[in-house]
Amino acid sequence: MVPLKLDIPGNFYEEEKRCGYTITSEMKKVWAVELDLLNELLRVCRKYNIKIFASGGTLLGAIRHKGMIPWDDDIDMMMFRGDYERLCEIANDEFRQPYFFQTEYTDPGSLRGHAQLRNSLTTAILVEEKEKARFNQGIFIDIFPLDAVIENDTLFKQQYKKAELYKRMAWKFSRLSTRCLKGNCIGLKGTVKKMIFPISNRIIRKLKLEEKAFEKFEKICQKYNEINTEKVSTLTFQFANKQHFKYRKDFDEILYVPFEFLKIPIGKNYDHALHQRYGDYMKIIKNGNCHGTVIFDTDKSYTQYIR
Repeated sequence: MVPLKLDIPGNFYEEEKRCGYTITSEMKKVWAVELDLLNELLRVCRKYNIKIFASGGTLLGAIRHKGMIPWDDDIDMMMFRGDYERLCEIANDEFRQPYFFQTEYTDPGSLRGHAQLRNSLTTAILVEEKEKARFNQGIFIDIFPLDAVIENDTLFKQQYKKAELYKRMAWKFSRLSTRCLKGNCIGLKGTVKKMIFPISNRIIRKLKLEEKAFEKFEKICQKYNEINTEKVSTLTFQFANKQHFKYRKDFDEILYVPFEFLKIPIGKNYDHALHQRYGDYMKIIKNGNCHGTVIFDTDKSYTQYIR
């Protein structure tokens, strides 16, 4: 287990059952790394008066379980775009090794649409990305920016269409550069890709085509942020997924609630927010996590897996 800055209670790593679900000692170690990342993120946000609050399953876990949902494997936080930009500005000065603040601009090829704070001495690799990428893949927590959702359906669809255009463009550039592994190029198409890679990669990296396309995508997602819309969403993550639409007023004020052995910030109107997202949110339904199969290792760096 890698050393952590956060003081972890002695019995935290013990296997236990919650809601009939067994949480192994190994998963507790993953949680510990994520809680350490969260604690570091909250430290920086307090220092700079950046408003942040729990999102998705982390918000649900805080209210229903006073901690992690037993079968969950990650932590989600979010903030309004202005605070997110401020965090990105100061991140390089505040997060030091082994903490790494990852965006497409600090780590080209990650292409998440949101920031992730990672522990570089650990591993959390999505299986489908193991042979495709060389960006930082330490254990992480997600930090989502919230952008305005315009109520006019025609304008929303136009914005979505433009955003998807530049998002696809960024991905196309990445597949000829940061997400192209010559050893993974098979078949005729792969052979051609392997042949042109030295040239395509050099041009794309020099001109920063991937980052520029991604920047245009982000700017389009922010198009209506000057309007005090009723709803906001993580547009850069899943633009048109209405499950992620949130009422702005639900997060105007902040409360601090227990989360494992920490206290974390949540929107004061969490009951409304959770009902909107999950319906009867106190009813326990085991859905698993949204990441699929992840290679976790709290002892080894991701670099030992992708050499």
